[in-house]
Amino acid sequence: MTMSTATTRLALSERINRLGVTSPRLWLVAVSVLTVVVGLGLAALIVADTWALDIERYVKASRDLTAGLFGTDRAYLYSPLAALVTLPLTMLPLTLAAVVWLLAKLAVIGWGVRHETRGLRTADVLLVGAAAVTFIATSYDLLLGNVTVLVVAAVAVVAWRRDTWATGLFLGLILATAPKPQLIPILIWMLFFRPRSLVGAVLTAALATIAGIVVLGWAPYAAWIDVLRNPLYFESSMAGNLTPDAVVPALALPIKVIAIVGFIVALRRGETNGLIAAGATGLLVAPYTLAYSAMILLLAVRPIVVVRPLLGGVLAALSSIGVVLLMPIYTLAWLIAGVLTPLQPLAEDTAQ
Repeated sequence: MTMSTATTRLALSERINRLGVTSPRLWLVAVSVLTVVVGLGLAALIVADTWALDIERYVKASRDLTAGLFGTDRAYLYSPLAALVTLPLTMLPLTLAAVVWLLAKLAVIGWGVRHETRGLRTADVLLVGAAAVTFIATSYDLLLGNVTVLVVAAVAVVAWRRDTWATGLFLGLILATAPKPQLIPILIWMLFFRPRSLVGAVLTAALATIAGIVVLGWAPYAAWIDVLRNPLYFESSMAGNLTPDAVVPALALPIKVIAIVGFIVALRRGETNGLIAAGATGLLVAPYTLAYSAMILLLAVRPIVVVRPLLGGVLAALSSIGVVLLMPIYTLAWLIAGVLTPLQPLAEDTAQ
């Protein structure tokens, strides 16, 4: 055990003990088990209707691209470059493609969990990992075969590493293939706290897009732009939309105002406060927010728990229930915690 590891455990233990929780590990077990049980129960309810739906759409988009029909599926919102990247999946049976994609994303989640649980025992790491995977936002992404795991991982790389143009490469590829509205506040946060990474991300996105146009031609990109102008989802009932407008329409405007004001205040408080607020604000002001988008909140858990164990533990324990029942209010709770809590800087991580 290293000195820094021992110090981390002692600090967490002392903080939790001061809150009347006599066993930090028991507290961790309780929160993790509750999250796993609730998450598994919710996942069991949706697995039959969600398994591999997005993978099937990606495969179809790749086939449409090769057939010169890209853009005919107006429910597919990713770029032609994304369809090119997923082209290898068309060579596999759909079930095998879904399993390969699932395993790849589980490996990414494992990397993130290991980073956020540094200083904890192996058994505790496994508990946290199980909770992260069964969090309804994560499990929904995994069942569908969505890309949000990779989106959050790209943001994590920027947040956890020192600010260099290379740190933004992964996020740049995400912007070029699967741009999501919820990333706009993250980019604003990067302007203040990761400017070199932002330059790297923007340049990577631009170069990747230019390369895509050179390889694929302008036609599929023109079709993609046409789809983005009027997405099919916006013409539907927008089932699954968890924005304030959809869930609590009477409170939508004040929630969005609070989110924007809170984000501005958090940017002034520091990089960690700003990051948490950016993630929450993206969920609250985006034109649509599905359950898997809440994965970005996983980046807020360790920073809050380190300084406010009880608050962080309660928010984590309520994760799946909060997302499913009242996503805007639950997200707003994380935003307020990120604004008001005096958080440690990300210096320990960015020094790596």
